[in-house]
Amino acid sequence: MELNSKNIKKILLIIFFGALIFTVFQNLSAVAFGITKVVSTFSPIIAALCIAFVLNILLTALETKVFAFMGRSKKKFLVKLKRPLCLVLTYLIALGIVSLIILVIIPDVIDTISYLAEKMPGFVLEVKNWTENLLNRFNIEQANLPDITINWKSAANTVIGWISGSSDKIVDSAVNITTSVFSGVFDTLFSFVISIYVLAQKEKIGGFVKRMLNAFLKPKTTGFIYHISTKTHDLFSRFIGGQLTEALILGVLCFVGMSIFRFPNALIISVLVSATSLVPIVGSTIGAVIGFLLIVITNPLKAVFFVVFLIALQQLEGNLIYPRIVGKAVGLPGVLVVSAVLVGGNIGGVFGTLIAVPIVAVLYALLREMIEFSSQKN
Repeated sequence: MELNSKNIKKILLIIFFGALIFTVFQNLSAVAFGITKVVSTFSPIIAALCIAFVLNILLTALETKVFAFMGRSKKKFLVKLKRPLCLVLTYLIALGIVSLIILVIIPDVIDTISYLAEKMPGFVLEVKNWTENLLNRFNIEQANLPDITINWKSAANTVIGWISGSSDKIVDSAVNITTSVFSGVFDTLFSFVISIYVLAQKEKIGGFVKRMLNAFLKPKTTGFIYHISTKTHDLFSRFIGGQLTEALILGVLCFVGMSIFRFPNALIISVLVSATSLVPIVGSTIGAVIGFLLIVITNPLKAVFFVVFLIALQQLEGNLIYPRIVGKAVGLPGVLVVSAVLVGGNIGGVFGTLIAVPIVAVLYALLREMIEFSSQKN
């Protein structure tokens, strides 16, 4: 191989990236700390971009479906009014959902927790009586049970003591959360303001980014970046839209079913099941456990029936609703969805679980394109 200028540049680039990768692996802790510091510094801007990305799905739906006639109008003021109107409606809907959670759901959850704490001693007594009646029905004396000693007074004191001890931790956690919320008010408002600007001027911002890439990169490189960005935006948007739609349907079905079977706390539990279902795979389990705990104090038998009902509902959701909405939206096989969720959860916890599916969907789509291109080439 002749060492012309082009080959020399390639060799230097290979050496540079090799040295860079070696340095990164030799200083992983320092690199991780640096990334964490950068993310923490720019967290308001990152949060603003995330808010804008999610709300852009609703904004686009309003502009292209609900108020599309305004864009086709011959009156210029209607054309100019479409974006501000849709933007205001987008944020009103988002703030309405947040307000619903804060003003309706959270007070009900607090009341339910207070009720649980009040009824816990009576519940322990009911469990004691139920267990004793069950033993008597089968002519089993408590003394004849091997290696089993039931000290109901000690059990009740243990449960009450656990609640009392946990209440201090809950209060401390609430104080810390409240302090963090107030200290982060400025960052939150700043993020919302940036997100409004991004959504209001998204075409101009996108045009500026394109001109910048075209100015500093080759056409082939910019074309590749545009393609990756478009594919990523499309799949992430479809995934978020599918997840929200699936969660809403599941919450409505859960509320209707719980109302029919007269389960207590139907609204709170349905909202919690809907919210936890946004976390793939493990979310359904979390919702079932929380719902069971909220019902078991008032009616243990109904709590068991609730678990059976929710398992049946989740089977319906997993086999019919989820594949048709989310799976079809991202075009990812079920085995890859499960694998992505497991690996993403191990790497990044709940956040990794949330973003793993769309990331794998993007990689899967690009891999399919490469295979099709290679087969056509051959």
